[in-house]
This record gives sequence, C-alpha cells and structure tokens, in this order.
Amino acid sequence: MSIASRQFRYPEAVSEEFLKTAPILFRDGSRAEAEEIWRFLTEEGPVRYPNAYDASSYYGRRISPDTGLPFSLKHNYLLMTMDDRMTRAKEQGVPVVFVQGGQSVDPYYAAGAIALRPASTNMWARKKERGLNLSQEEVKRADEKEKAYRAISFEACNTAGYEHIQEGTLPVDMIAPYSCLRCSDVSYGLEAHRHGKRKDVKLFLADYPLDHQRDKEWAIEYFAANIKRLIASIDELTGRTTTAEQLRQEIRLHNAGRRLAVEIADLWWSAEVPPTNGKDRRDLFQLGGMELHGDPAATLSVMQEARDTIAWRVRNKVAGTGVPDRPARIFVCGSCVFPNEYRAEESGGIIVGNDNHWSDITTLVEEEGDPFYNLSKAILSYPYEQPLKERARWTVEQIRQSRADGVLFLYNWGCNTQSAIARALVDEIKKETGLPTLIIEHEFGGTQSEQLQNRINAFIEMLG
Repeated sequence: MSIASRQFRYPEAVSEEFLKTAPILFRDGSRAEAEEIWRFLTEEGPVRYPNAYDASSYYGRRISPDTGLPFSLKHNYLLMTMDDRMTRAKEQGVPVVFVQGGQSVDPYYAAGAIALRPASTNMWARKKERGLNLSQEEVKRADEKEKAYRAISFEACNTAGYEHIQEGTLPVDMIAPYSCLRCSDVSYGLEAHRHGKRKDVKLFLADYPLDHQRDKEWAIEYFAANIKRLIASIDELTGRTTTAEQLRQEIRLHNAGRRLAVEIADLWWSAEVPPTNGKDRRDLFQLGGMELHGDPAATLSVMQEARDTIAWRVRNKVAGTGVPDRPARIFVCGSCVFPNEYRAEESGGIIVGNDNHWSDITTLVEEEGDPFYNLSKAILSYPYEQPLKERARWTVEQIRQSRADGVLFLYNWGCNTQSAIARALVDEIKKETGLPTLIIEHEFGGTQSEQLQNRINAFIEMLG
C-alpha cells in the first residue's frame, strides 16, 4: 500500500496477480475485465472520487489496505461505478425501487427492477458529485441529512434517502419497503413522501404481520398476497407481467448468494487467525444480501472468487492486513450500526459479526413449489423479527459460531424498536454465554465520533 498526502494508492506490485483474476459478470450480459477494473481504480477513480481514497484514521469507510484480496478491489470498483451503472440502467428503462433494510430483494429483481436499500441509495448519491475531498463530502452529507431531518422529524433514526429522492438527486421510481420490526419508522417514512416535492414517486407498503407470524398459516398466505401485489405494482412500471417461474429463478440466484455468504462466514469464523480485517469481513458478509451494488449477478461473481481466496488464506493461516495478534473478538448487535473497524483493530480488537442483515442472508427460501408462498414463509421466519426469546437464541448461536469474546449492542437515537429491546436481548445473551456486553446509543451517522470510539476501545481493553 502506498499513502502520500493521506491519499491511498493501489501499489503497482499487486497488479500482475490482480490482472490474472476473473472478470465481473453483470446482469445485463456485460462484463468488466480485470484490466479495466485496475485502470479505473488507479487512474480514473482517484480523480473522480478523491474522498474515497482518503487514508485518514477516523474515516471508517476508507479503502482497505489489504490489496491482496481481489474481491476487495472489485467491491470498491462496483461502489465507485454505482452512478455509471444506475444511470445506464435507467436509460435502458429499468426502474429503481427504494426498499428498507433487513429484507430480501428477490421479488424486486424478479419483476425487472433494481432494489436499493438506504445504504446503497446513499452510496449512489455520494457518487453523483465528483472531485470532492473527504471534508467537502462529509459536510455536504451532513447538510443533506439535516435538511431531511427538518422535513421529516428530528426523532427519526434515519432519513432513509428522503433527501436524495425528494430533492430529485436520484431518479427513484418507487418506494416499496416491508413494514417490519427492525425499524419503527418505516411506514412513517413512506408516508412522508406523500408530502414531498416529488409527487410522481410511486408508493407501496408490503404489510408485514408480527407476533409469532411464522407459525400462522394465514400470515404466510397474507404476506404471499402482499408479494404478488408488490410485483404487480412494479409490473405497472415495466409494462411486463412477471411469472411465478421468473420469481423462482430469482430465488435460486439469491439463494446461491446466501449459501456463499454462509460458507464464507463459516470459513472466516473457523480460521485460527482472522483471514481479513474487520472492514473486509463486513463487506464480505454483506454481499450475501445480493443488493449492495444494484446488480446481483455482479455480486455473485465477486463472491465466488472471494470464497476461494478466503479458503486459501484459512488453509495457509494468512492473517488479514492490520489484524492484531490474538485480537479481542467483538460481535455487534443492532440495526444500521457499524463501528470503525480500523480503530477497533488499532486498539487490539476485531469485529467478527453483526446480527443486522445477517438474519435475512442466512434464511434460505424453498425452491420447489409455490415461490410466492415459499418466499413469504422465509421472510416471516427471519430470526431478527421473531419474539425476544427466539431472536436471542439465534443471536447466541451466531455469537458462539463467531467465537466472540464480547458483545456490543449499538443503536441509533430515534430507533424505538432497538432501543426498547437492547437491554432485554443483552441480558439473554449474557445469561446464555456469560460474555461481557456493552450497550451504546448514538446519533445516526455518528459512528466515527471520538466519544463512541473511546467507549469501544475501553471495552476492548477490558476484554484484554
């Protein structure tokens, strides 16, 4: 790795091996060869997005210094070409649908749309403006968030892309989340768009039943009907009629990603030494949701290569770049919360898992039979959305598999659901595992604050 004037540069020494790697295969049949990816990352990317290459230690989203991981380079390429790819898809008539976090996106893609969660929407918006340094980008982001909080409510845990959609920054065609337990303001956020500037945005809410929902036949059939209505609503945008077979094929594609994510997690957790740093681990595990880059086919091709690289590192006991010797292993609970993994490693720890989003990634969908019913049954079975005791049992299982030494529960100010459940869930975890735990509330987007990091560093020091 080369860093000059706090700017990261991919070292030429890794280019020879990287250029031997497989291309990224996209959903529309196109491909990006390794040479094209390398040229973009080393020539065009630093000019377009100097903020992405900032190497400041407080910048949690900075590029990983582990340049021996081909998937990490390709992941960054997909992030930085987000605007190019979304713009091209829109020109080809593909609608973009904004969804909420923690849900599968199989039906959206089956209907011929692109589904983007808040993280992906914000990522796309950040790539719209070029040439900004990190300070300019962060100030712009904070200003946009503040404007959205004033338009919605200062008590909202996050504005979920409201500022980008209502200001017309992003050409989102439809807002269609599931109303689910993890976020208390999903329905409210949807309704807020009725009073925004863009009256042309199509709105749809898939009604998600709660309270032991997976055990009730009526609930499965009810949500299956909601999935059919959702797809029919997207069909109105595309002018096509989505068939059950198309949904089944999409489920198979996404199941392949979910299986790969679980396989990679098992490899990572089984390793004598962590095969990647925490940032690369999180990127790896999140890819299983198949929506991060707005192209499930591209994500799947990157994951397949990543699995082989991780398996090789585990066999050869190769540690990720920046991983401390015998790190304290931390499992993180709570929605939309990601500590600065680099700072944690500087303090002698490493983040080994997150329950948020991992819940839907680890839930496979039956591939034979009625795909609407099967998808509904799987969605209603997400461990994260189950009653407290059941969610706790699943979380404890993930903690044990990750061989964590301690547990953090982080939640955003305004997240009524997670703030209400944090203490009860942590008590269950402590009772079952005996592990030290820590609960932290913080402002959305404030994960890089020194106060937060000091508390996490002290927790890591306590774990020893």
